[in-house]
Amino acid sequence: MMGKMVRLIVVLVALVAFGMATLAVAADFYVVKDAAGKTSVVDKKPADEKSIVKGPFKTKEDAEKSMKAAGSTSKPAKPPAEGC
Repeated sequence: MMGKMVRLIVVLVALVAFGMATLAVAADFYVVKDAAGKTSVVDKKPADEKSIVKGPFKTKEDAEKSMKAAGSTSKPAKPPAEGC
């Protein structure tokens, strides 16, 4: 009886430790724009909040889908009708 109780406690402690490690590994992904205007996906929140286009996303795939969707709906910039 005592051996089963010890085994159960060991298993529960191992499950809790595994769960905490999994949460620590989880990262947020952001779609950011650099100074040249190129967008990319990063796994850490940028120090410059202004560079964040969208986010946070739970998976890299979600961030990439969002980046592609935003790029496909944007229209190319038109040149001005009159000269500079």
